[in-house]
Amino acid sequence: MADESTPKNAKPGHDPAKRANAPRALGVALGRLTRPVFKQRGVALAEIISRWAEIAGPLLHAETQPEKLIYASGAGHAATLEIMVSPAFALELQHLAPLIVEKINGYFGYRAVEKLRLRQMPVSRPAGGSESPAAPRRPARPLSGDEQARLAALLEGVEDKALRQALEKLGRSLFGASR
Repeated sequence: MADESTPKNAKPGHDPAKRANAPRALGVALGRLTRPVFKQRGVALAEIISRWAEIAGPLLHAETQPEKLIYASGAGHAATLEIMVSPAFALELQHLAPLIVEKINGYFGYRAVEKLRLRQMPVSRPAGGSESPAAPRRPARPLSGDEQARLAALLEGVEDKALRQALEKLGRSLFGASR
């Protein structure tokens, strides 16, 4: 008598978990997907890009993004790291460059980067990516009785419930933020 848990058309020795389109862990697929990019940019750059938040810290991670390593002929391991930096932060980064190079080389344990080249442009991170944590928001202060009455008077003519709630929320944040 055949086992009822196996399908009638199952082949002997066939394991459905080993099928070609079976789900796999993201880490397995990620390496295969990123390998061409990392091959093109280099292993050291791949490590710098993937660990930039750890190496640089949250402030630099928010304002900068490593782009490429440029190796000069005969320079050995040492390279120039090209970094995208937001224009407002470029001067600060220029002054911090020796410390950043030291942090990168300390991370690797050898002289991987000799100097930085800065490219000023807005730094944008993909949505859902490894973003730097947003700055904590300061909670709005509670409204005084006069402010609540003023807000209620401003919203008096609004009949749409959803619009009224949105405007009330906006009003509370504006009144709560003002001093």
